[in-house]
Amino acid sequence: MPRASALNQTAGTLGALAGPALAGLLVGQFGTRVPLLLDAASYLALVAAGLLIRTRRGGARPTARPRPAADAHSTPTPDGPARGWRLRPDRLLFAMVASLAGVVGAVGAINVIEVFFIRETLGSSTTVYGLVTGAWPLGIVAGAWALAPLTRRLTDDGRLLGVGLLLLGGCCLAVLVSAAVPSAWLLVPIWLLGGLLNGGNNVVCNVLLARRVPEAARGRAYAVFGAAVQGAGMVGLAAGGLLLDLAHPRPLVAACGTVGLLAVAAFAVPVVRAARAERSANGPGQRRGAARAAGSTP
Repeated sequence: MPRASALNQTAGTLGALAGPALAGLLVGQFGTRVPLLLDAASYLALVAAGLLIRTRRGGARPTARPRPAADAHSTPTPDGPARGWRLRPDRLLFAMVASLAGVVGAVGAINVIEVFFIRETLGSSTTVYGLVTGAWPLGIVAGAWALAPLTRRLTDDGRLLGVGLLLLGGCCLAVLVSAAVPSAWLLVPIWLLGGLLNGGNNVVCNVLLARRVPEAARGRAYAVFGAAVQGAGMVGLAAGGLLLDLAHPRPLVAACGTVGLLAVAAFAVPVVRAARAERSANGPGQRRGAARAAGSTP
């Protein structure tokens, strides 16, 4: 699962890596109309690709009804725990989703502010802006592959969630440090490191969801997770637009990093409590039972 998560992130991030650099070059050469038209075409292509996807559940191929579960580690039937799965009763997963959404909402304004910070405060061209913003996605790819082995070795879900929270804190620290740079090129190593930590956290979240959610309910689980994080990101984007009317970009970048670190510190308490409750319920070193093993292949 860690390798699959890293591979998935690589496929998605390669486009995100090339996109800002390509956009910077296109805007510099043709203005904004041509890249926006290409962007619209890419979204239409994405819709077409989605319509062509076939899966075992909901696709053209019928899914055989699984045999009745023989024990707690067997695949649940459609009428089993997958049907009634909810996020809230799983304290560890709930703490993971809440902490990630909270931090994304706190630091998400940087996605609006960075444009004005790099272009106006640091006086960079559109080409430099595209190249600099490509550093973070490149770090995500490297971090996903570099930290995938760690998530495989950490079988304690509570400790794995703690590692994820530390990685989130590192991302916020990278944003805070970037507020002090005098040149846009100095952002490249800082954002490479921030992206590396971001990629590692993404793997942690994907692995925890896959471990703890029954296979048949994973689509719903990822939908809940994505809705929470994307909704928080929308709040951050709206806040960034409002804040730019009140202050200059550099102090706002510093504020984003600081608020993000405060959010990580605030969520550390419920994360630690959830991890302790998990160990108390399962016993030291014991793995999660049915939800973790449901549908997994050795």
